[in-house]
Amino acid sequence: MTERSFGPVVVRRRLGAELRRLRDRAGLSLEQAARELEVSPSKISRLENGLSPAKVWDVRNLLTLYGVEDEDYRRRAERWVSEGKSQGWWHPYSDASPADLDHYVSLEAEAAEIRSYCAPYLHGLLQTRGYAEALIRSMMGHLDRAAIDGLITVRIGRQGILETTNPPALRIVVDESVLRRSVGSPEVMREQYEYLAQLTGRFDIRIRSLDAPPHAALLSPFTVFVPRESDIDPTVVNLESAFHDAYFYDPADVEPFLSSFDDLQGTSLSPEESQALVWRLLET
Repeated sequence: MTERSFGPVVVRRRLGAELRRLRDRAGLSLEQAARELEVSPSKISRLENGLSPAKVWDVRNLLTLYGVEDEDYRRRAERWVSEGKSQGWWHPYSDASPADLDHYVSLEAEAAEIRSYCAPYLHGLLQTRGYAEALIRSMMGHLDRAAIDGLITVRIGRQGILETTNPPALRIVVDESVLRRSVGSPEVMREQYEYLAQLTGRFDIRIRSLDAPPHAALLSPFTVFVPRESDIDPTVVNLESAFHDAYFYDPADVEPFLSSFDDLQGTSLSPEESQALVWRLLET
């Protein structure tokens, strides 16, 4: 197994949030901190908002200005500088995606736990290559072949996170209608069912039966990312739409999604029942 990759967008935001917290704790305004270091306020602002990779020298100076003497913390911050400068393996394909691919895959890479309600198609972490290819070629047919191939590469590459030494805990609710919607050929669907049946034995994947009661959350698929660095990074929700994804960071905005997910999971089939349903679909 391999080590988890970094999510540079998340790491830069983490470092920026910490620099802003430390500046506030030191009782310095943006302008005062900039004046002390003889830099522009906009430079510090960009660092605090994670808009650009930081330099080790700048972060060291800021930590000193803010009175941070803890060597362990300083080394931790310098590690974030290094990780924030890296480019995710998916970066070359980002321009082809209508969504903010850097942001989404960075959140996925930095997650300790991923919770998701998926509809009308399977979550990307659950898709076989055949299913992903059929889906992307159907939905993104306006792109050239190279761009489509790149998106397929990213879709399958993301699944490597499940084979690392410290994979995220995966909790996914799949609407039954997703399994009954044909994507690609019958052979593609059969392979997808077989793969999904295997995954239900490894992760907490539950099917929400068509007989289950309606729920407001059924209107939009969403994913919750619970971070590895939970003492610093916030839990984030991605709400999918056809044209523009939305992200929620504020705990007051995130809480309804956490509650909705628990409701959906509680009214879904058990993992064992879900696996049995997938096997029945294979037999039909």
